[in-house]
Amino acid sequence: MNNEFATISEFLTAFAPEVSGRSSEAITPELRQKLEKMAAGELPEDEGRHLSREILANEHALSTLADLLHNNA
Repeated sequence: MNNEFATISEFLTAFAPEVSGRSSEAITPELRQKLEKMAAGELPEDEGRHLSREILANEHALSTLADLLHNNA
């Protein structure tokens, strides 16, 4: 399981620099839907790149993605 999170972290950091002071914005229904698609491997690559920036800037989004991946495992 730890290897999966390391892989996700590497993937996300490949697209955007680390952000200090991450946002704690709530997850919108639209963002949650995108996270669910990403976790299921159904999000197109270009959308994934854009979404990775949102995930890096929002600790709740990262946590939600990790939970979705854990639950799908």
